[in-house]
Amino acid sequence: MLKRILPYKDLFLVYVWREFSIRYRQSVIGVLWAIIQPLSMMLLFTFVFTYIINVQVSDSPRAVFFYAGLLPWTFFSSSANYSLTSLTGNYTLITKIYFPREILPLAGVVLAFADYLIASVIFFIMLAAYGIGLTLNALWIFPLLLLLFVFTISVCLILSSLNVYYRDVKLATGFFIQLLFFASPVLYSIDNLSLKLKLILFLNPLTFIIENMRRCLIEGRGVVLWQFVLVAAIVAAFYYLSCKFFIKTERDFADVI
Repeated sequence: MLKRILPYKDLFLVYVWREFSIRYRQSVIGVLWAIIQPLSMMLLFTFVFTYIINVQVSDSPRAVFFYAGLLPWTFFSSSANYSLTSLTGNYTLITKIYFPREILPLAGVVLAFADYLIASVIFFIMLAAYGIGLTLNALWIFPLLLLLFVFTISVCLILSSLNVYYRDVKLATGFFIQLLFFASPVLYSIDNLSLKLKLILFLNPLTFIIENMRRCLIEGRGVVLWQFVLVAAIVAAFYYLSCKFFIKTERDFADVI
């Protein structure tokens, strides 16, 4: 994919900037919207699990716990929602000129990652406010971010290409993302779950990624190496198949769309 995009890097950067400008054009608070979404959800979950359903989800402060899970989840869901219509919404561009079509869904991933970085500033402020210090295990965040990035790109490539051929995908994606939200440890930790349930949840790579992001940043715990290698292999295989699928189906995009 990098070989395909590199000759068109200028087009890719221009398109990313164009989408960024459109998103925040005539917006009163601009990029602060990147913070409002995870922050508002964190406040809601903290209120619900404190005053309505008083359940101890973790030994960590509820606000920090929820926000740490919402950050990677918001990045993933925002990327998926954007990429879904990235091809069908630019049909005039696709039918007129040739360029690597993956530029369109990838632009959404880059935009969502920019929002992720902006929202992360609040997270580190929260860590300081609660007196939670970072350890060397926090460096695991970088390989975990790489896994999250690659997995998100893979899902976006599949969703965007399938939506060209089957418009039902747009309707099914909302259900899929909602289902994946509860199958990912955003609102809960997998520590107290049974082994059988853990194995089922680990079929979703987001389970490993989100849980370990939270552990290495909040709890100062490291990642189990063999688990990381296994999930990395699964994500890499999924990415390879997603790229092959996208390249194979893109040949007919201009005709079908």
